[in-house]
Amino acid sequence: MKKINSVCIIDDDSIYVYIVKRLMDECNFCNSIIEFENGKEGIEGIINLNATKNLPNIIFLDLSMPIMSGWEFLDSFAKATISNKEDIKIIVMSSSINPNEIEMIKAYPMVTDYIVKPITPSDLEKIASY
Repeated sequence: MKKINSVCIIDDDSIYVYIVKRLMDECNFCNSIIEFENGKEGIEGIINLNATKNLPNIIFLDLSMPIMSGWEFLDSFAKATISNKEDIKIIVMSSSINPNEIEMIKAYPMVTDYIVKPITPSDLEKIASY
């Protein structure tokens, strides 16, 4: 598996984030992980990282979060001035298998994939190959 340099996880479930980080570590998936608890922290953090040119290669985004949802994050990300944002792959992670939600995600061209939680080692392998 190709090792990713930097990953960002935006999810309010601290237990799930812990599990994902542990899985990424076991799979030797990436060099560094940045985490944010909601979309507002996430978009502010990404904008701050843009200023230092330390943007993540991949953003793992939960849709259902307080303060600012993943949907609102995607809208804010689309409008934000971020260098080379087309190089950032956004992977939406959701516990929902609602076909309407999956269809709505297709309206966001910056979303590379939609994964139903929990994420697996084979999901990480697939993502690393993008």
